[in-house]
Amino acid sequence: MFRIKPHLLNNLGIIYICFCIFNCSNAKLEPGQVVDQHGKTIILIPEPGANPTIQKEIKSSIPLLLADGNLNVSGWSRYPHFQINESFIKADPKRYKRWEHYTFYNEKFGGAVTITDIGNLAMGSIELLEFATGKVLFSKTELVRPGEIFFPTNTTDPIEFKKGNQFIRIIKLKDKRIIEYSIVGDSSSEFIKGNFELEEKAPEALAVITPFSESTFFYEYKMPSLLCKGSIQYNNITYEFNDKSYAVLDWGRGTWPEKNKWLWAAGAGLVQGELLSLNLGYGFGISTNATENGIVYKGKVHKLDKVTWKYDITDYKKPWKFISNEGRLELEFTPVYLLHSDIDLMGMIGFLKQLYQNFTFSEILDLLKTEAYLNKAFGHYNGYVILDNGTKLEVKDLAGFAEQMYQQW
Repeated sequence: MFRIKPHLLNNLGIIYICFCIFNCSNAKLEPGQVVDQHGKTIILIPEPGANPTIQKEIKSSIPLLLADGNLNVSGWSRYPHFQINESFIKADPKRYKRWEHYTFYNEKFGGAVTITDIGNLAMGSIELLEFATGKVLFSKTELVRPGEIFFPTNTTDPIEFKKGNQFIRIIKLKDKRIIEYSIVGDSSSEFIKGNFELEEKAPEALAVITPFSESTFFYEYKMPSLLCKGSIQYNNITYEFNDKSYAVLDWGRGTWPEKNKWLWAAGAGLVQGELLSLNLGYGFGISTNATENGIVYKGKVHKLDKVTWKYDITDYKKPWKFISNEGRLELEFTPVYLLHSDIDLMGMIGFLKQLYQNFTFSEILDLLKTEAYLNKAFGHYNGYVILDNGTKLEVKDLAGFAEQMYQQW
């Protein structure tokens, strides 16, 4: 096993100092750059505009790729109809990203469970958030080498992350998903255990193929209508999740560019006694044939075209607004909690112990370029949506979240 030498730690320290000096010496804003609430220099994610897209619906099973690696299809479906033959992918293996992510939430708590392989790094992570206090009760990411986790190419097979005695296990049964996990914190006396049953309350969801080019793509399957039941044990306290707790699945496979950004939102709750959930987003790829936007009500997807987001980067806890170009959705989202995370070179050095246990020095230098800048607000949606048949539904205090992400991977 690779062991890092003291002089290598010194070298990494020198690299970091040079990085900081470089950043300070290039503090002048370039065209299009702005500084947000946290002092971070970002480029605003362009609005999607009002021109309609095709919204090409795929209604039967179809291969995603041709044998030459080019895309065979782009569009959306109510079911995960798209079949991936990974041997057809021609992109650099480091550009192929795979993940299964669940964000869960209720009135008091939120959090996430993630298993991912981003091509040069794989990991499992858990977080638990407390809205009333604004605290991150627990957050831990465990790293392993790429390829150590088996990722199925469909959305229905189980998946497991394992590292020593730690694990995240996702079992998939008819109309439900079981998530079990046990992860150690920063000290051996700190650990978190969870057991969730996620009931699939709608047979339909949103499967979307977004191209980046003729041969690069993102295949996402968003399932926002999950009822979350179960418990989390942390520091001798049990956190219960009941019928008013929800979750959304974010299942993804794709060949991504090195730098990217996105906006993503989801929510769920009862409207006129029936579960209504939503998935909204944009910011990457070519959305000519489909957007990520849709409402799920009484088990059926009501597909939306473009939805423009309005939010204040100088204060992410101010209300966010969402407006459909078709006039079929207008929502105001009021945050109650903001999760802010900025993993840059300094943040990656925080993973140094895990990195040197699993990677060579040259691999570590490459991984130190990884960045992830996240602002994820949890709160409530109010406003209206209009279904396919023209029915207008009032949305009142619908629980959910909205996130802004900038990433280099």
